[in-house]
Amino acid sequence: MTKESTEMSIKNERPRPFRVIVAGGGIAGLAMSHALQLAKIDHVVLEGHSDVRSHVGASIGLWPNGIRVLDQMGCWEQIKSHCAPMNDSYNRLPDGSAVSVSRLADMIKLRHGYDFVVLERQRVVEAMFDKLPDQSKILTNKRVVGVTETDDGVRVEAKDGTFYEGDIVIGCDGVHSTVRDIMWENANKAIPGYITAEEKRSLATTYACLIGFAPEMAGIGKGDCQTVHNHGFSFLVITQPGRTFFFVFIKLPQVVRWPNRLHYTAEDAEREAAKLADLPVTESLLFGEIWRKRIRGQLIALEEVVFDHWHFGRVAILGDSAHKLTINLAFGGNSALESTAALVNLLHHELKTHPDQKMSRETISTIFEQYTELRKPRMKKVLNLAYQLTRLQAWDGFLMKMIQRFGIPWVGDDRVADHFAKIVQAGVKLDFVPVPDHAKGTWEWDDERAATRPEQGQAVVSSSGNKGWLAGPLSNLHLFIVSCILVVTWSYFKPLAIMVRAMETMN
Repeated sequence: MTKESTEMSIKNERPRPFRVIVAGGGIAGLAMSHALQLAKIDHVVLEGHSDVRSHVGASIGLWPNGIRVLDQMGCWEQIKSHCAPMNDSYNRLPDGSAVSVSRLADMIKLRHGYDFVVLERQRVVEAMFDKLPDQSKILTNKRVVGVTETDDGVRVEAKDGTFYEGDIVIGCDGVHSTVRDIMWENANKAIPGYITAEEKRSLATTYACLIGFAPEMAGIGKGDCQTVHNHGFSFLVITQPGRTFFFVFIKLPQVVRWPNRLHYTAEDAEREAAKLADLPVTESLLFGEIWRKRIRGQLIALEEVVFDHWHFGRVAILGDSAHKLTINLAFGGNSALESTAALVNLLHHELKTHPDQKMSRETISTIFEQYTELRKPRMKKVLNLAYQLTRLQAWDGFLMKMIQRFGIPWVGDDRVADHFAKIVQAGVKLDFVPVPDHAKGTWEWDDERAATRPEQGQAVVSSSGNKGWLAGPLSNLHLFIVSCILVVTWSYFKPLAIMVRAMETMN
């Protein structure tokens, strides 16, 4: 055999490039395209709407961990031009009177270098689409309706009858994910009982939310955040130049579980808003005034879940399809950015290590499992944080009211900021792309900490300078308050049992 024929034979035997099929072109899907393009991994994003910007929501909050990934993707500068720094954060009683004010956003920036910002969701989606190196990777009017695994890959069917082939499918198609439903069905066909009824029913809706934005309103400061506590509901109002973003978190009479799904009409939203119209959000502004001038407003369900299974076969789910939070914490989009970085890091490493080797089904399964093991424990902590924050703000029961009214003020703003910082600093970034130069914070990111630094989750220097806040003997009352604070620091539900024991001791 000649040299030329040998080279031709080797070329013909090389596998086709690894290809990812992404379902959904929202923030998670656009982030996947950015990360995959940076990793030089072939892919296509199938979006069901006619324009990736046509189905965006009202607003989004970005924390430093999410901004860091957006900065790596080249999107942050454009996003930043649409928002201003946050200023004062107020906690208010039902009558609108302020009981506390803090500069939490400043404390976050001090710790991490990046701001915490709130802006129209559309501006973020536009920036992510505008900054894509190759926008042709995004195909619209391609709603995924079927996924079939073949001997060496996957075949994805769109609603318009077209088909797309690749090696893996990533479902970024939201909390009511079609890809997840298909994954569940395929898993239970292959292994009966693999996805249990209990896991499916874990997708629960306990709260609804009136959400939208209005123009700037008199009686509320620019860049300010207003949290108004009530019994069973709460207001959250955040201002930016030209915009007043509003959220009303309303506890439902009963929990709704999958496969049941809540659908709200414009009439439903008007009816709920009318009930709250004469309630104050500041000393001089009523909610009805904001609602009457709204540019956009709707009533939505707030689902909560972190599913047990994030992958099966050649299919994995990401973002809201795998982990859905209430929006009080504004961590949903940030979590999708982190999950994107985590999964693409693993794919990039494998393809870089074995560039001429077709990725086997076993290797794909290992990568998906590593992705799940990395992200699921963190998302359970974040879910618990969002879960508790929603109920604290809505005074969901006597205990939550007492913690919010007395426990959190006793801790102090600096310690609250430290608890948020511990969540933020554990964020995941792309490990093959540099982070652009930016202001440095007083807390180091976990993934940038040298081996000689203190263990993960501990600040090098506490910004408060108080090293012994739990030192010394504590009375039963202090034990009760500290137990309540453990709930607010959002570990798992075990601290609830500690609180009960502390209360019994006091009695």
